[in-house]
Amino acid sequence: MISARLKSLAKYIDIQDKIIDIGCDHALLDIYLVKNKIINSLIVSDVHSGALQAGIDNIKKNRLSKKIDTRLGSGLDVLTDEDDIDTILISGMGTSTIISILNNPYLKRINKLILQSNNDHFELRSKLIAMGFYIESEEYLVDNKKNYINIVFKRGNSSYSKRELRYGPILIHNKDYLAFELNNCLHIKKLIPQDKILINWKLDREIKLINKLINKIK
Repeated sequence: MISARLKSLAKYIDIQDKIIDIGCDHALLDIYLVKNKIINSLIVSDVHSGALQAGIDNIKKNRLSKKIDTRLGSGLDVLTDEDDIDTILISGMGTSTIISILNNPYLKRINKLILQSNNDHFELRSKLIAMGFYIESEEYLVDNKKNYINIVFKRGNSSYSKRELRYGPILIHNKDYLAFELNNCLHIKKLIPQDKILINWKLDREIKLINKLINKIK
């Protein structure tokens, strides 16, 4: 049984995708994908030997060693010219780590990115757009009282406003997501001393903007 957070990523995967799951985290999602015939086979990697070994053990228990190729190493560095990978799956990492992983020559062979970053989605969107991708899909979800955002990037060019990069061109129309962002701003504002005038001004401006976006949806 996998978490709703991990299961939510499966819907973005097509049977023909040639995938590497970077940071496999016990390979639970990878096992789910193969057992449910969402994908025939894939490569999974992790920079931590302990996490990868846990994944290997789980894969062996499910008798999927011939379909799930496990590799120890950092990001795309585990791939060779012989590997025919066109899709990258990364979840459970921060944006700076994800960008660091994607700054690799192998990225030119990638057509699809399925990313679930822990933070700084404005930076994630901005960097990936600059790298030659556009946003195909976005999703906001809550699992075990924690908030997650899935973003699928495809190879291609598109332009977005700063507001769309901040909130997401798709999520900007999602009331639940905007309510989450609004609550974040209100919580931060309570913690900021009144003498921090510039910070409070910026928070007030963002709160006003989010409320405007929410009311526009209504």
